[in-house]
Amino acid sequence: MKKIYLPLFILTMAVIIVGIIIFQKSGVDTFGKNAELIHVGIIVILFSFGIFLAIRRIKNTKYGLPAEDELSKKIEQKAASKSFFISLFLWLIISYIQNESGREAEMFFGYGIIGMALLFAGFYFYYYFKGNIDE
Repeated sequence: MKKIYLPLFILTMAVIIVGIIIFQKSGVDTFGKNAELIHVGIIVILFSFGIFLAIRRIKNTKYGLPAEDELSKKIEQKAASKSFFISLFLWLIISYIQNESGREAEMFFGYGIIGMALLFAGFYFYYYFKGNIDE
């Protein structure tokens, strides 16, 4: 049972820490006035993805099923492989934008990591709702 609640705890702590960092740096405007809203929106999307996974695991254990079965492992594996492949191109685009804009590279590293997480969440939902992933 502890295995189920640990990801939810880690996710909650990460959201709290990132939220504190965003609101502490609210005076720094890199992309305009709506930058904070975009950051908060991305955090909410990633948090809802974590909540979705946690609720699914809790329901599975409630019905006596294993927390992760073969299909969910295969969905995670396929989503991870596709998101890794696409993230390589994402990093190429980010490095090009960073070179052309002349801004600090640290900011683009954060956006690249968030982009990778969003890609994984997107592919995971795609394969989860598609159902048959053997095609």
